[in-house]
Amino acid sequence: MKILEKQSSVLSNYEVLAITRELTAEHDGSDGSARARPMPGNLKRILTDVTTHLTHPKTPTPTYTAPQIATFLTRLQRADFKLEKPEALMVLNLRPRTLAELDTVMEELDGRLDEARQEELLALVGECLGPFEEGGEGLGEKREGGTDWSV
Repeated sequence: MKILEKQSSVLSNYEVLAITRELTAEHDGSDGSARARPMPGNLKRILTDVTTHLTHPKTPTPTYTAPQIATFLTRLQRADFKLEKPEALMVLNLRPRTLAELDTVMEELDGRLDEARQEELLALVGECLGPFEEGGEGLGEKREGGTDWSV
């Protein structure tokens, strides 16, 4: 992978996870090249920590698929919720399930959407991105092979 223009766009957690998996595959030879290359220690640590964080059972990222995300963003735009791009990205990354969670993602939510539209947005999130039940250990607990992500 080659970065053509630094900081040209913001990535979703799903895209970051795909990049970390791609980089890991390039270095361990599972990308189809059948040749393993040594990975610098600092890169290995960063890739391990990012992958561990993004695949944690309390995050929705590992449950997403590319078609789900495309469908969600298309329907979100069609439904005309008037979300800013960073807000849509935060909704995708955090997958709010309640009005309280949605309120933390969107600025001045009550002034922009009435309660029925807020519920409609939550229903769209659930419908397009699928059900998400938190599972596993808490974020502050140490996981094998990763970092203690205390929150």
